[in-house]
Amino acid sequence: MVVFSDLDRSIIYSKKFIQEESNPLDIEIYKGENISYISRKTIENIKKIEKNSDFIPTTTRTIEQFKRIDFKKYGLDFKHVITSNGGNILIDGEIDIEYKYFIDEKLKLSSYISDIIKLFKEYKNINGIKKFRVAENLFFYIVVDEERFDLNNLNSFTEKIRDLNWDVYISGRKIYFLPREIKKSTALKYICDKYGYKNTFAIGDSTMDGDMLNFCNYSYILRHGDFVNYIKRGDKFIISDKKGFQGSEEILDKVILCQNNLKF
Repeated sequence: MVVFSDLDRSIIYSKKFIQEESNPLDIEIYKGENISYISRKTIENIKKIEKNSDFIPTTTRTIEQFKRIDFKKYGLDFKHVITSNGGNILIDGEIDIEYKYFIDEKLKLSSYISDIIKLFKEYKNINGIKKFRVAENLFFYIVVDEERFDLNNLNSFTEKIRDLNWDVYISGRKIYFLPREIKKSTALKYICDKYGYKNTFAIGDSTMDGDMLNFCNYSYILRHGDFVNYIKRGDKFIISDKKGFQGSEEILDKVILCQNNLKF
């Protein structure tokens, strides 16, 4: 069995998403400041899950951004990690070179990132765009001021790049532009094929987790995320009753219960 779990707003949270009644543990320090937190029960639950299955963090964060999270501080040391929205797999903290070759072949199906960035140049000064970032030369994203930014101003750009085999995802203040095969399910399928995983679990909250959630046999969604807005009647997903840390703990409890039932 294997559990693939998104990180931000799925099991760890930044300051602005912390409930007043919670007593979180700091887990990420950036520029001398605690910026991400995890609950004690979340840590305990992940350790319980790891007794019977592999737990694989699956994040859009780059390798550098992921390594800021100090899981080892609480006795968690993951054998495998998926970063860069499926663009990289880490094994014991090092890049999986075989997968790197694999993903490089997949990237040939889409236009080069340099060409897409050139197309974006005429849009970079649109009102409300605050930051432009390239992630490991795999994809790029912008950070916007939601009050000033109008997504319609990017319609012509998004239409162009979809024809070039690129996709667009909106995640709060960030808008991501990615080659079509740079997605979490690409890495999930690779790992499941390589290691023969049959019972697969996914935990996520956003539209960027959608392909991962659809890929797995058992999929759990945090109620506070935007992906709940896209669920249709008859979908297999299990949604948390609670939000925030309590929602994460609830979801992990459900995963543990399901795994225990599968053992019989």
